[in-house]
Amino acid sequence: MAAFFRDISRFFISIRHIFFLPVLLLIGNFHQAHDKYDTDWKQQPDFAFLYEPVVRFSPEYAEFMEREIDHLLRRRGFNGSVMVAHQGKAIYNRSFGYAHRPARIEFRDSDNIFQLASVGKQFTAIATLMLFEKGLIGLDDPVHWHIMGFPYEDITIRHLLNHTSGLQNYMYLFDHFWRDDRLPNFDDMLEMMVNRNLPLNFTPGRRFSYSNSGYAFLAMLIEKVSGETFAGFLSQNIFEPLGMKNSFAFEPSINISHEQTRGLAAGHDRSGRFIRVIPVDHVDGITGDKGIFSTTEDLLKWNNSLEMNILISDETLQMAFERGRLRSGHAISYGFGFRLQRQGNEDIAYHNGWWRGFRTAYVRLPENTLIVILNNTNASINGLDRQIQNIINRSPHPKFTDKEEFLASN
Repeated sequence: MAAFFRDISRFFISIRHIFFLPVLLLIGNFHQAHDKYDTDWKQQPDFAFLYEPVVRFSPEYAEFMEREIDHLLRRRGFNGSVMVAHQGKAIYNRSFGYAHRPARIEFRDSDNIFQLASVGKQFTAIATLMLFEKGLIGLDDPVHWHIMGFPYEDITIRHLLNHTSGLQNYMYLFDHFWRDDRLPNFDDMLEMMVNRNLPLNFTPGRRFSYSNSGYAFLAMLIEKVSGETFAGFLSQNIFEPLGMKNSFAFEPSINISHEQTRGLAAGHDRSGRFIRVIPVDHVDGITGDKGIFSTTEDLLKWNNSLEMNILISDETLQMAFERGRLRSGHAISYGFGFRLQRQGNEDIAYHNGWWRGFRTAYVRLPENTLIVILNNTNASINGLDRQIQNIINRSPHPKFTDKEEFLASN
């Protein structure tokens, strides 16, 4: 194994593109799900025309936002990409610093691709709701109905979606017991859980406890029900139809374009003045809880698709933005793939992420305002979204030109 990684390192040095993801792309075996259901219901392509922006920003507001957010990010030493959008159009979208610091590779002007970490859970949740809306699953179905051999009979799909399953962390098992040279897949995760006979942390539905295991098993369930790989399902039913050309879920056999490879950001770790690129992790073969890559531009397309109910109906989507409830009736601050926080008279939906050198945030605010923060240095981004909100709120300028005309057209 050590010799393999030395060979990989020599290869990347020779071409002067030393990126994190290409290491992953050369490791592991293809995990192919077996066909189970007819796939005639797949989304049709070319939905992108449905959300062409019509808003026009006030020049004074645009200048204010650029000046103030630039100043904030430089003061914080931010490395990565930030987007602020209103009504489906970006008012601010810039990248700072390095995609690969040791190689001195700076970010491009646009289409810089980041690991979303837990921000990607919303894609897993919406994909699950797509299967629900097609009648292929019920949210209160026991998981073992769809994943043969799943050992916890009382856990439902809803429990996985809102982190009330009681599952122990699958990463612990791989940290202590995985000895294979390849990256593990979903079947390996299930086998680990069964063979180690792990008890649940609590009775399903009794408590809220954030669970990467739950979302990894949701991705496995999507494979079993759809008959596609998780990465393939997202690509064919979400990314391609929405024109998200620089978004994908990792799988060892994935084939990405040279242009995408040039845009990939590596995850970095800083210790004092020393900065290193974080290598492949042994659980990177498990996705759904993480392992989804995207750009600020593609995430705006994604957010617009949610606003316009392109993939699922508004009724189904609102289930993702409703607080889950425990068996006691107590409401929790999580829906399906989104954290929920009270702001004013309504809940805002958001999610943060942190994985292997990437820290991310995705915040949906009132009046169709979106903040996306993608960082690749492991540096804290705590409070950055709030600081950006403060900039938005203290602008002395109107956001839009012809505001009344614009609002009337929407």
